[in-house]
Amino acid sequence: MTLSLRCPCCDSDSLALSQTEYEVEHFGTVLLSAATCRSCGYKHTDVMTLNAKEPMVLTAKIKSTDDLNIHVVKSCTATVSIPEFGATITPGSYSEGYVSNVEGVLGKIEDSLTFMLSSAKGKNLQKGVRILKRMRTAREKPNFTFVLKDPLGNSALVSSKAGKVKRHRLTRTELRKVKFGEHALIQKTEN
Repeated sequence: MTLSLRCPCCDSDSLALSQTEYEVEHFGTVLLSAATCRSCGYKHTDVMTLNAKEPMVLTAKIKSTDDLNIHVVKSCTATVSIPEFGATITPGSYSEGYVSNVEGVLGKIEDSLTFMLSSAKGKNLQKGVRILKRMRTAREKPNFTFVLKDPLGNSALVSSKAGKVKRHRLTRTELRKVKFGEHALIQKTEN
């Protein structure tokens, strides 16, 4: 399905919104949305499950290059963290959802970090360079924890190895600490 809408950036009627259902193995059906403005080039993507989900924390120990192939379904409300690198990516107002794998997410983080380092100075520059070096090494010799927290439950880590992905429901206390967690708390009290 494709719709034409008003662009939030240039205010023209040139925004094309496409939505497609996609079946993710061991997870279920998701709706992939992509919006692109033909006038100014604005882009936005998102992924959401079409089934009701609980607020979740998904964790995978990445110990081999095979583990880099674990599928990642990240919604626009999910927080990605890699504690060993000191890296946490929280969703913002224009956060996008996507379907990738752990290696692809590492690439996205590296690209963002490289961009941020172009204007960093002092301690921030040093810290960023250390994180970037660890991430590049992790592709060759993986040994880190990949954590995905989604207060609306629209994200997934999908591995062909049984028991590779650990999951637990976010508690009320955890929901208060995670970005967009208040939305899950409100939905829970309304139902």
